[in-house]
Amino acid sequence: MKKFRLASYLLAAALLVVPFQSSAQGRFGKDSAECVNNLNFYQDYLRQGNMDEAYVNWTQAMKFCPPKVSQNLYINGRKIMLHRINKYNGDAAGREALIDSLLTLAETRASLFPKNAKKAKEGRLSDIMVFYGQNPEKTKYIYDNLDAYATEFGAEADHEMVVNAMIKATELYAEKKLTDEDIMNLYSKYNDIFEAKRAAMPEDTTIDAAEAMLQNAFINSGVATCENLVKVFAPRFEQNKEDMASLKVMSSLLNSNECTDTELFSEVVAQMYKLDPSAGTAYYLYRFFNTKGDKETALKYLKEAANVAEGVDKGTYMYELATIYYSNRQFGQAVSTARQASELNPKYAGKAEMLIGTIWAATSCGGDEIAKRAKFWVAVDCMQRAKAKDPSLADEANKNIARYSSYFPKAEDAFMYDIVNGQGYTVSCGGMSASTVVRTIK
Repeated sequence: MKKFRLASYLLAAALLVVPFQSSAQGRFGKDSAECVNNLNFYQDYLRQGNMDEAYVNWTQAMKFCPPKVSQNLYINGRKIMLHRINKYNGDAAGREALIDSLLTLAETRASLFPKNAKKAKEGRLSDIMVFYGQNPEKTKYIYDNLDAYATEFGAEADHEMVVNAMIKATELYAEKKLTDEDIMNLYSKYNDIFEAKRAAMPEDTTIDAAEAMLQNAFINSGVATCENLVKVFAPRFEQNKEDMASLKVMSSLLNSNECTDTELFSEVVAQMYKLDPSAGTAYYLYRFFNTKGDKETALKYLKEAANVAEGVDKGTYMYELATIYYSNRQFGQAVSTARQASELNPKYAGKAEMLIGTIWAATSCGGDEIAKRAKFWVAVDCMQRAKAKDPSLADEANKNIARYSSYFPKAEDAFMYDIVNGQGYTVSCGGMSASTVVRTIK
């Protein structure tokens, strides 16, 4: 056992000095025969799955071959070392020496083959997470390595590695080893990385999910209170008024943490709107003024957002605009706007039908007994379409159908007006019109 542990220590030491060995004697070095033989032997054993013998010859290849003889020496070495660590049943110190050799191997590969440094470092980080991820004493070590990697590779960094850096940072924060300011700065840095990723790879659908995990880690840390956000971002806002990227980070965090009623939020969003009068910034201003109770100004900005936006985003804003028209009892505008929202964004097809049905049910219609109640036929039609287009609305739609159906005209009243079940009927009231079918109750 002592002999084995000593071999592990010697391998780790050899790895530390490998990059500085001379390779002036040619590809296979001054001990070319030993180098070539051990390269061949370890690769043969590796192909056979004999990892123990492969390890013996691999360590000799590491000893006799020039450091840059082959990158596969390091790639295969990782496989061999992982096998050796996983089957090791000795004491903790021996296992630690093997892990240290494994991690040093990756560092050596990264320094010798810079074109593949990123892949080597990612493999090393994966191994660190596997062997130390659940060890609270290694949290700082893990975080330092992940953060250094994220800083070095930026937008090219692996999504998961960046998220893990944030998670480990929040663990350190819980242990009071990082401050509120530290966590805020890290989130801004990592968020910038994801924004750069999105700009570079707009078609990558995995970015949004990873960014959401990053934000969740930050929010769950407990740092993101409105008080802390304002405290940290207020001075940055004054320093970065012309930096749209910084303003977006601030507005996103304030919005996601329900700090839209703060003066800082309004200032940030107003500045964003000044720099780039987009649909998103107009919508943020709508939310702020709506929270403050300034309905008129809020409506102005929501209309602006709907006017400027395109595609499904336009549909989203149009649907919200329709709900405001409804609450203001502007029923005709609410219906036409809801229909536009449904056409622009299929996500709101069911909700738009439900809103339109609700509007019809709330509309006051004049005329005879049939004309007054015909609106409920239209309302039920809308509810039927709502649940067909969006099954998640079925329960609510069915409740409305039952309620509205109870207001259908009675059969004897319909008879008096010479109309029967199944007959076509056009309903016109409140500036709206719809075709429906006669239905009665006993």
